[in-house]
Amino acid sequence: MDFGEFFNEHYIKPIVMGEGYNPINTVTYAIIAVIAAFLIYKLFRKAGVEFNKEFMIRIIPYILLGSTVRVVTDSIATGGMQRYEGLFRPVYDIIIASHIYDYGFITTSPGIYFVIGIFAIITMYYSYKSGKHDFGPSLAMGLFILHLIILLPLFTNIVFGALILALAGSITAVYLVVKRKSTIPLHWLVVLAQALDGSATFITIDVFNKSIAAMKYSEQHVLANSIFDMFGGSMLPFLILKVLLAAVIVHILENEKDQNEKNYIALLIIIFGLAPGIRDMLRLVCGV
Repeated sequence: MDFGEFFNEHYIKPIVMGEGYNPINTVTYAIIAVIAAFLIYKLFRKAGVEFNKEFMIRIIPYILLGSTVRVVTDSIATGGMQRYEGLFRPVYDIIIASHIYDYGFITTSPGIYFVIGIFAIITMYYSYKSGKHDFGPSLAMGLFILHLIILLPLFTNIVFGALILALAGSITAVYLVVKRKSTIPLHWLVVLAQALDGSATFITIDVFNKSIAAMKYSEQHVLANSIFDMFGGSMLPFLILKVLLAAVIVHILENEKDQNEKNYIALLIIIFGLAPGIRDMLRLVCGV
């Protein structure tokens, strides 16, 4: 196998065919993510940006935006938007005809993360350099709301979405009972983000798949699938592991002296949990 065939087999084909992740592209994307995170940290610190509570909150709209855009693409790729019949039909016809959300590199993982990441860097950098700190986040929030409105007519499995939120919220509440204070702002959101991701996977695979025969979801990530196989076909251990790991990371970060560094790492953990968690939950709710 030459380099072209290798690259196509492990990187291009999984995206084009919607096959998900494999060990090779997983490691590659992880390395790229670490390098990108380091460079972004250096860029913003050089600009004098403090990674405080306010900054962390301002990043959340971008996470919500990326996840909803991804689900709009999912709704088209799976035919969910095409099958819809209702008042929103003319709007969906325009969206489908535009081909903006067609399944491709920039609208699916990992491309969508690069697109939203670049958008976030540019708008956040401008926001801080211009002194208009809320410009970028407000723009991202507006776009998120727009895409959420696009998805609203597709909401069908609302009960399962409520179960996901209830489970993730309950786990976070228990965490806050045990640990009320931390040197990390939004430390509870670190746990909530990972709990949401784990809960979405657990409810989808263990509950929805076993109760709704018409449609089945599958896990595309290598590690999650390994845990699923290891524990006899259940995602409950995956959920427990993610929550425990998040709590341990918070504890470890509290011993870090540099406040900016530990806040930034905490923010990354929030992103890596909240982004897939929101996407998986919305996919399930929309039935796509």
